[in-house]
Amino acid sequence: MAGADRVSPAAADLRVPLDIPLLLSGNFGELRSNHFHSGVDFKTQGRTGLPVYCAADGYVSRVLVSPWGFGRAVYVTHPELGLVTVYGHLQSFATRIDNPVRGRQYADETFSIDVEFGPGVIPVRRGELLGRSGNAGSSGGPHLHMDVRDASTGNALDPLDYYGSHLKDNVAPEVRAVALYPREGVVNGQQKPAFHSGQTLKDSFTAWGRVVPGIKAYDKMTGTTNIYGIKYMTLIVDGDIVYTRVIDEFDFDRMRAVNTLVEYADVVRDKSWNMITEQPDARPLSDMITTVGDGSLMIDSERSYKCEFILEDHYGNRTRAPFTIVGKKSPIPDVGGEGRLLSYDRAYRIQEGGVFVDIPAGSLYRDYLFSMERTEPAPDGTYSDLYTIGSPEEPLSGNITISIPVEEDVLTDKKKYCLVRYNGLRPSAVDATYRSGRMEAKVNRFGVYSVMADTVAPKVVPQKPEQWAQRGVVTYKISDNLSGISTYRGEIDGKWALMELDGKTGTLSFKLDKQKWPAGRHKIVLTVTDACGNETISTRSF
Repeated sequence: MAGADRVSPAAADLRVPLDIPLLLSGNFGELRSNHFHSGVDFKTQGRTGLPVYCAADGYVSRVLVSPWGFGRAVYVTHPELGLVTVYGHLQSFATRIDNPVRGRQYADETFSIDVEFGPGVIPVRRGELLGRSGNAGSSGGPHLHMDVRDASTGNALDPLDYYGSHLKDNVAPEVRAVALYPREGVVNGQQKPAFHSGQTLKDSFTAWGRVVPGIKAYDKMTGTTNIYGIKYMTLIVDGDIVYTRVIDEFDFDRMRAVNTLVEYADVVRDKSWNMITEQPDARPLSDMITTVGDGSLMIDSERSYKCEFILEDHYGNRTRAPFTIVGKKSPIPDVGGEGRLLSYDRAYRIQEGGVFVDIPAGSLYRDYLFSMERTEPAPDGTYSDLYTIGSPEEPLSGNITISIPVEEDVLTDKKKYCLVRYNGLRPSAVDATYRSGRMEAKVNRFGVYSVMADTVAPKVVPQKPEQWAQRGVVTYKISDNLSGISTYRGEIDGKWALMELDGKTGTLSFKLDKQKWPAGRHKIVLTVTDACGNETISTRSF
């Protein structure tokens, strides 16, 4: 997988990005919602504003500013190394990076920006200041996120291959539970999974038929109480290796395949990340994983099957989790259901009850028994029946298209309709378009959908406006009831103002430059629009 021009980690000699002792709050390849963690999270001692330095000579090739994701991020390409380093969640950029970025923001009149630069525009040297650490974007607390990527393939690489010598770790991974899942089989006499943890961790399972081992485990490191993802995982059965997995590099186009490494139904039901050895028909991560067969076990003899998970971290700390499966001949119930069997490698257009579903080839990871149900009447506030399209416990690799009729098409302004997906009883809007009495959307999850309407304008609440002049910062909280904030625009004295949005908190802020905004009365107009076109205009003087 290595890029042709990538220098080996031993020869790269990257500078550490922070001038404090390095500790991690997150490691490479952690299994997260619909994605792998693409780098490492360096702790910043709970602070923001620490200097962030460039790893090696190169040039700034991309700068990203967003309310979400990395927030503020700098991408540096290192041609001599064949690498790209990424520095995310920054509080601010160094001046020579900030000036051209801010110029583009003002030219385009937008806060969110994704701009690329050529090799000669912003050259940088090893150890040069890139910015200050922060908590911007989808960050759960102050830290520096750092990626190391292959410049030729774009693949994410494990930064510990380059920075591992700057950290200490003599703590082995920790096992929380071992699981056994029945497929065409039974576990402990039942057609449901069994779990052993704590005092029962070494207890035996009984099983018959095809079953899948699983494990819930986390890595640990010296000097912290954080938990991390498992880098190396092996399953041995009766002395033979039947499954190996290593997460040291991955392709961003296959991020969602993280859902095939776990029992996805457990993630959906209770957010429990139980790693399994079974590989689906599509084998999307075959470069990470080697299995005998599909990684499941056929228990067809009345004997003891001696099994052992082996977990290992970057530093060679290893944990063994032995367990036994006792073959016990039992009747295997027929668990077939109703629906249409779809092949994972074929495209389908399905029409039932006025609903259209287009499933491109490769959207499924395995052959799947698809069904669609209609529930009527729908809850109050809906303009269609509820449609259960597939099972939310079946992961998708990408987008499918759904089209649902608006049964009660009574609104004059069709933009007010929105398509929602239900998480329990709570609806959340998905990006959809009204076309000829139908709502059409590309979605990446099966689930329960219906049509609702959003006729309520966003909320715009000034935060302590009496302190704006004294603090030199204008601050608002903005929110929406259903369809979500689509755009916002702030103007002071008729001129566009660069207002920064923190997506986590819905906070809009603008720092007052006393040279541009001298003492005196000023008028600010903030216009906030949601995805259904509802608009709120807030006007005040300060």
